[in-house]
Parts: sequence; structure tokens; C-alpha cells
Amino acid sequence: MSDTRRDQLIDFVEKEFIGPDPVDWPDMVQPNGEEILRSDPPLTRYIAGILYPREAREENIEFSEGEIPIQGSDEENTCEVAPARKTSGDTLEFLEDAEELINRSNAYRQSAMSITVSVKKNDSVRVEVHAGIYKKNKEVINDKDKIFWLRSAIEWDNEGAAVFLPSKAEGICRFPVGDTGLQFDVTYRYHTGDDTIYTFTLENTKESKSRVEENACFFQTKFIVHSEKGFSPLAEGRKITRDEDYLSNQLLYRNVHNYAIGHGTAADWDDNEPVTWVSTATFPRYDIKPIVPSVIDDVSLQMMKMSPLGNFHDTIIELRQLCAKYGEWIDGLYKIKDTLSSEYIDTAQRHIDNCHTCLSRMKQGVDLLEQNETVRTAFQYMNLAMLMQQLHYSLPLQRWEDDGSGGIRLISPVRLPDVADKDTWPGNKVRYGMWRPFQLAFILMNLHSMYARDSEERNIVDLIWFPTGGGKTEAYLGLSAYTIFLRRMLDKDDSGTAILMRYTLRLLTAQQYERASSMICACEKIRRENPALFGKNRLTIGLWVGGATTPNKTDEAVKAYSELYKDSTKNNPFVILKCPWCGAQMGPAHPQLPGYRKFRTKSRSFDFAFRCSNSSCDFSNEDLPLYVVDESIYEKTPTLLLGTVDKFAMLPFRPQAQKIFGFEEGEKKSSPDLIIQDELHLISGPLGSMVGHYETLINELCTFRTASGEIRPKIIASTATISRAKEQCHALYGCTRDQVFQFPPSGLDAGNSFFAEEDRLQNGRRYVGILATGSSSDATTAIRLYTALLYGAKAMKVGQESDRDPYWTNMGYYNSLRELGQAATWIRADIDQHLDVMYKRRFTHQRYPTKEEYRDNRRYIWRDEELTSRISGSEVTSSLASLGVAYPGIRDKNGRVREHPIDICLATNMISVGLDVPRLGLMTVSGQPKTTSEYIQATSRVGRNAKDAPGVVFVLYRPGRPRDKSHYEHFRSYHSKVYCNVEPTSVTPFSAPVRERALHAVMVGMMRLESSASFYTDPPIPDDELYERVRDIIERRVAGIDSDALEATMEEMETFMRNWEDWNPKRWEPKWNPDGSYADATPLMYPAGSQPSEAWGEKGIETPMSMRNVDAPCEVRVLPNRYSSYED
Repeated sequence: MSDTRRDQLIDFVEKEFIGPDPVDWPDMVQPNGEEILRSDPPLTRYIAGILYPREAREENIEFSEGEIPIQGSDEENTCEVAPARKTSGDTLEFLEDAEELINRSNAYRQSAMSITVSVKKNDSVRVEVHAGIYKKNKEVINDKDKIFWLRSAIEWDNEGAAVFLPSKAEGICRFPVGDTGLQFDVTYRYHTGDDTIYTFTLENTKESKSRVEENACFFQTKFIVHSEKGFSPLAEGRKITRDEDYLSNQLLYRNVHNYAIGHGTAADWDDNEPVTWVSTATFPRYDIKPIVPSVIDDVSLQMMKMSPLGNFHDTIIELRQLCAKYGEWIDGLYKIKDTLSSEYIDTAQRHIDNCHTCLSRMKQGVDLLEQNETVRTAFQYMNLAMLMQQLHYSLPLQRWEDDGSGGIRLISPVRLPDVADKDTWPGNKVRYGMWRPFQLAFILMNLHSMYARDSEERNIVDLIWFPTGGGKTEAYLGLSAYTIFLRRMLDKDDSGTAILMRYTLRLLTAQQYERASSMICACEKIRRENPALFGKNRLTIGLWVGGATTPNKTDEAVKAYSELYKDSTKNNPFVILKCPWCGAQMGPAHPQLPGYRKFRTKSRSFDFAFRCSNSSCDFSNEDLPLYVVDESIYEKTPTLLLGTVDKFAMLPFRPQAQKIFGFEEGEKKSSPDLIIQDELHLISGPLGSMVGHYETLINELCTFRTASGEIRPKIIASTATISRAKEQCHALYGCTRDQVFQFPPSGLDAGNSFFAEEDRLQNGRRYVGILATGSSSDATTAIRLYTALLYGAKAMKVGQESDRDPYWTNMGYYNSLRELGQAATWIRADIDQHLDVMYKRRFTHQRYPTKEEYRDNRRYIWRDEELTSRISGSEVTSSLASLGVAYPGIRDKNGRVREHPIDICLATNMISVGLDVPRLGLMTVSGQPKTTSEYIQATSRVGRNAKDAPGVVFVLYRPGRPRDKSHYEHFRSYHSKVYCNVEPTSVTPFSAPVRERALHAVMVGMMRLESSASFYTDPPIPDDELYERVRDIIERRVAGIDSDALEATMEEMETFMRNWEDWNPKRWEPKWNPDGSYADATPLMYPAGSQPSEAWGEKGIETPMSMRNVDAPCEVRVLPNRYSSYED
């Protein structure tokens, strides 16, 4: 049985917006099957697919009682296209009429709809027109006049004859659609080779000078144009600057064409070649098929086989087979290359060369595994750790309850998985223990560079480019586990930070911390069982983020714990709500705060730690290897440190953080070996420029200097959407453009890189475009859509109730907090009320014998959530957990719903990365996001389980916004090559504004973190040797990235040093008075956005504590609700 849930949902929304929507109820359907409208007039009932009479304007439309026009929405300006400029010489009179048709198609209350296509020479073209009209009628019931409207269908095909295609001299040919008032126009545009460009238009020729009447409008309008020979693709514009990325996209998408452009409507066309029909599409839809990891014959890549429990000889054979298969695939690219036109040859060869480079590095990794026992052992235990991580991270949340005797017990305890016993593995056992080929290939590529610290490959920035949900995280977590084991085997006494893993958003950081924690727990368990191999020092993980998410100091953590213990509703700053090893609930779910503990140290002070309360857990007798308090992180130097990029702006203020980078009292003892930057595309614009600027400091702190040269950490980046990555990495990390390697390297066709391929047979993520030109406001459109989706998820026909789950939670995505804030006010008022109207319109309340049955079978809004930057870190973690609650909810022993699933979750770009909830299948996007990258990332949050929960995304385009309307009119062509439309990012780390904000911070950071404790307290004037060393480091960095900024940078450094000497500051940063003001002692730096003390005069320099723009706070005081009189 085919899955029709999405189709039902889309069909329901289409009927709600466009119609017709006949209701199966007495006196609601005509004998011929056409609908009867009784509750609302057509212009109120439907808001899309309408052709208004000419000259109709919004202010002339009078809405009937019962409609819900919402005022004060976003811009509602009309959006018209200016007439094209006429050519000199042979000016044709019809051009003015042609442009007027386009103008009417693009008018806010459009009276026409058009599509432009390319017709082959001597082709024969036929047309079909479909529309509906509503006739007003009146009947008397109980001595009262009742108005209703009867629908009549219009079907016209020019009696099956081909339409006349005018020449340049003839211009426009018009075809009246009977005597309906509709007219079909064919407009000649221009010749291109043997093809001719025509615009086909359906227009309403009726005129209205006052109030718009329903009988002057046409509803459900659509036309289809058929071609005997097949339409030609429309030519695409060419870029002036043809960079590598542009040329690669031209090659990869050379077989993806655009066959029509809409005007006031979207366009659709035949999926097969030749394209024999094109049509208007009021509700355009397009399936973006998933790019899935390849399955390679005879290559299973089982983690167990590659672990210490497997046969390593067989592992080597299988890995060489993987390389051989890849080599055969590369050889096949040459055959494809030979068939390409000359414009693609050079680009194709560049792609093939990149594939050869990748294969060479993979083979090098396999050779190293075979020859080096240390590498082999680390690789084997990495496989074991990753299998353990997969099994334990997938364990369900186990909740606690009172045991009746003052203690707690697990409600539904689960058996912990044993890697050697598949019967103990949770859920679908086939999901576990298998590498995707690209993941293992990526690890093979980097085995050598992680082993040989002086390897030239450490200078290469490897970028994992793979679609969302493809498994990028597993790839770099695997490399992380290998690095951890390898580092311990090379130095069993090592206790420093081995890996820095950085993210841009706290939502992403918090969720990835949970996943990485499972991996670290697996590594630590392996270490405990093998101390001879991996030493006695614990393997740990730290979360280093802002104070708004986790505590900065131990006493803050202890205080927060005590407050939580007294009142579980207090803010929870500890992030972890589930044991990463056994899944037992942790935190304020129970007054005892299971999993959290406050304990007394040897110095008689208190500290905080995580320890699982589940006696069956391996970490119930020993603290979990997790740190979230900054002071603990500085002291313990966790093996893997996971944090936001913003936190690194704090380094000039936190000299004690030097231990993270391997410094002890200014002496370099060790250094991180691996830096991972996830979601690289977000490191762009102003944020990217600041991050690139601070990379000068990070790079220096991570550099280990030996007699043989400098050793730097390997940098790994990952993203699903990026353009011009080489330029971005060059600006961020100071590498050359040739030292950036994208993995997996592209083949010669989009969606096929050997390691990944487009799955044409699997459910794609379906995008549906909505442009409601008949709506009174954008708010009204959104309310009606949200309501329709709520209703539709409950009304759809399913095999069992749980099948509704993917479409039960609507993820509402907004481009700004302002727009989201307005939407939040609708949920409990407008949406709830309109939902009630929809049920009454369908007489649902009369279809059940009792009110109780009606209530049981209708939809209510029980729960709504928000995922934005304005909620606290603990609320973010809680909301993420709540999103996992599936319909029909969590029930108690008596069958009552104890926890409802979320009905509506409103979010901003906070969710565009990091949100991974497989059950989600529905999203509403309000307005085209600012960038294509954000659009792809955000909408990829739904439909990640394509088999069981195929995703559908409704995109609400605003008629008053030209950019939105353009995306709507190019809906199919845009989505068919959506990755081509990813905009290049800009990173300028040494631009004047960035230097002004943070150059001095980088200088101070180097001096403080690379020096002894003498630089911790009072700021001494740096001696010439120290200054020259810092100056040389920054000078080399600027010269390699932006030589034009070198002279200005050097001058600003000199100016800062002169100011330092002149100010003779007494402190590095301000001292606080008890009242919260700054003390009089002059600091060298003070936090950006704060007000300096008048006692400092002009001394002290504003220094960022975040890499984002931070303004001074503006306090608002609520005045008493009364007048106060004052006397002079």
C-alpha cells in the first residue's frame, strides 16, 4: 500500500486555499457534484488561484462577516514589474500590450497569469483552460433571505485545435474562452536560433470600477500548454566571473533544464524528455530527492569486523576492495569525459584529478594500517568505540518514578547493549555497526596526518561536504576517537586536550555534546579496561559555552544545584537531561535530581559532578566523564572540548584557559591535535570575519614548536551547503587555496560522487509553494495555513493513529524574532478560533452522536513551544526532548495522556543546524529565507526519516515582497538546482571594523595565555622581545591573508602599545563594586557594550566578550499606572 499521507495533507491545504472543496453534507453539493458555498462567499472562502477583473484594488474589496482579516502585518505593498524598454528602430506597437499583460499578471490583485516558454520551429501547440465561476443565489428560510453560491466549471481547449503562434510582425494572438470573459493570449517575444520564445497568458477581460463582485472573478484558474515536438529548455544567464565553483556547477547540472518561467504564477512541466507539456501551478510542488550514502557491493564495512574482536586480515582485504572499487569508478569518469562538449573538459579533468588525490590518500591510510601496529590498534579500538557509541546513544529515555519507600526506580528499565550480543541491541538492529563508505574513506584519508604530527597533510583543511542527515558527524567523531586512542598510545601519561570541536549555535552545541558524550563514555570504558594501552588518566569531554547556558564558576554550579534541589522548576544550567551511556533520566525530572550530585572536596569546599543514578549503568559508581563548568574545564583539561566559537573571544580575559592549549606557567607541554569546525557555512559575514581574526590567536596557541619545525593541529570542517569554500578557508585559517580539499570530491554529475548518489526511488522532501494573492494580509494566510495543517493531520486517512505522527508537529520557521513574535500571539486566539470555524464548516460537530465523541475526534492545540535565542539554555534542552514525544503522546497506566506531543513549534534560524529529530515531517516557512544555504539547512530538519516520515515543507511567499514573488515564479527551476543557488560567503578577518574591535584582544590573548602567572594579575608593560614576537606572528598572518591591510594593521598595533604605556593600567579588566558599577582602578580592557567609569578618563579599550555584535543594554522601567504630581 502506497503512503498517501503527504498527498492527503497537500490536497487538503490546496482545497482550503484554492478550492473547490465540496462538503459531503446535505445541501452542500449540487447534483452534478459541484460545490455549494453557504457559510462564506467565494472571495472570502478562497485566497489563491483567482483572476480578478481589471483595475481591481484591495481597498475596493469588501469582506463579508466571518472572514478573519488580520491588520498590521508585514509589508503589503503591491509588487509590479516595470514595462520593458522598447528597442529603437523597429518599435512594435504590440510590445506595450505585451508588457501590460505581464503587469496585470504581476499585479497584487492579478487579472492575468502567464508563463514564458521556448517553442521549436514548426511546432504545433494546443492548450487547455480550467476555471470555476460562482453564481450568487438566494433562498428564503424562516422568513429570512439566505445567500449561497453555486459553482460552475469552465473547460476550454479551443475545440482540440492548435493555437495560432504569431510571428514578430503579428505580435499577439487572442483567443476568447467562449463568452465567459476569459481570454487566452499568445505573445511573441523573440527568436533564439531555431526556437521562438512565447508568453502564454490567461486573462480576465471583465472590468470593475467599484466593489469587486464574485461574479466578475474566476476561481481555480489554470492552463496547460501541449507541444507536439516538445518544448526547448530556456537559456540560462551566464556569470561574468566564472570561478571554479560556477564552472563545477555548470558541469554537474548540465542535464537539468528550466522549461518555463511564471508571471504571477509558478510553472510546472513534464518530468520526462521530451517535455511535451507545461502548465501554470498555483500550488507548485517539487520533490528534492535525497542524496544518500552509497552501498558498495562486496564491501560491508562492519565495525565489529574492524574492531579488536574481528579479523584484521579480512579488514585489510575489504579496505583494499573499497579503494579498488573507487579506482574503477574513477576510470569510468574518463569515458563520460570523452562525451562532453569542449566547455566542460577542463572542469571535468579537475574533478577527476581531485578524485585521484582522494584515492591516493585512502590507499596511504590502508598501507599505514597494514604496516604500523600502533595505528592499527588505535583504528581497531576506534571501531569498537563507535559501535558502542551508536548502541548507547540510541537507547530511549528511561524515566524515574517514586518507588513508594522514599526512593526512585526506573519506570521501564532497558537492558544495556552488549556489542558481542546482537539480541541486546535496541530497536532496528540493522541500523548499527556499519560504516557508510564516505565516513570510513574520510578516516582512512587522515590516518597518516594524525599519526605523523609533522605530516604535510596537517596543513590541508579537509572539508566534509555532504547533505544534511548524511552522517558527517559520525565521520569526524570516528576520526576523533582514533585520534584520542592514538595520542594515548604514543604518550600514556598525556592528560591534555586533544581535540577542539567548535559550533556556532548553542542548540547545535548542546545536541552534539550529548552525542559526543556517548562516544567519550565508550572511549573511557575501553581505557578503564585497557590501562596498559591507554594509561590511567581519564578520557573526558567538556562543554565550553556562554554563562547563559552553563555555569562559569564552581560556586555558581553548586548554588544552581541547591536551587534546583529546592525547586525543580528553576532554571537548569547543566544541559544533560539523559545519561549518555544508559539513557536514564537526569536532572529536575524528580526532586532527588538523579544524575546530578554536589559533593565536598578535600579542601572542604563543594563541587558539582554527574553520576548516573541507574545502578545498572557503568557510570553509577564513578562520575561520568563530563564537564560543563568553566573552572572545572580549565583545571581538568578535558580530552575533547566542545564549545561555541563565541567562547573563544573570552580568551584575553581568561588566562587560566592556557591549560586547554597545553601551557603550564607559560611553558608549552602539549597541544591539541585536531580542530573540528562544524557547519562551516555559518562562519561567514561579520561573525566569520571575527572568527577569522581570532584564528590568529587560536593558531598560535595550538602551535607546538620543536627543533625540527612547527607542529599544528589538523583542521577538519564540515557543511552541507557552501560556495567558494577555498576562499573562505583561506581567510579563516590562513591556508593557501590549494590546501583546501573538499570531500568527497565531485564526480561529473550532480548527486553522484561514488560515495553518495541520488536515490530517485526514495521519498524526497516535498516543497510546496503558496502565494495567496487573494488574502487580506500575510497574517491571514499564515493563520489559515497553520489551521489547515492542524486539521489535515487529524483528518487524513491512516492505518493506525500513530501514522499521523510525522505531520502532527508543525515546525514554523521564521526569518526574524519580530515575525515569530507576532505568530506566537495567533496560536491561542486566531488559529484556535479558525480551527473551530473549519470544523463547523464541515458540520463535524453534527457527525457524532455526543459531544464527548466529537471532542475525542477533533484537533485541539494542547502544546506549543518556541526554539529561539530568547529562551534559556535549559529551556532549549527541554524543548529538544519534548520534540521527541510522538503522537498520540505519553500515557500513564490508566491510559490518560501524561505528556502531549508538540502541536506547533515556532523557530528561527537557531534550528537550521543541529536539530535532528527523526519523527518530524512537517515544516512551514514564512517568507523566503535570506540565503539559500539557510533555506536548505532549515528545511532539512524535517523528513530525515524518508521511509517512515517523508518530509513536506510549505513555503509561504509574501505577495508584497518582490524577492518572495520571484522565488515563487521560478519555484521548480530554483528547487531543481537548489545547491547551485547557494550564495558565496564573505570573510574579511582584517578589515578595519574587525581590527578596531579585536586586534588588541588578539595581542593581549597571546601575551597572557603564553606567559606565566605573572601575567595573570596586574598588566605589566610588555618588553620589546615579547612585543616583537607577537608582532611578527600577526604580521605573517595578515600578509598571507590580506596584504592590503598589512600597513594599517601594523600602525594600529603600534598605537595600542603606545596607549598601553601611556595609560599604565592597574588591572587587566575592571573590578566590580558591590553596587554593580566599575571601581576606579583603570583597566587595560573593559567588556564591549558596558559603560566605562568616568574615573578612567579616556583610558581603557573596549574589548569584545563575544564574536557577535553586542550593544549596550537598554533598561526599561514600568511606570506606575497613575499620575504623580510634582511641585517645583
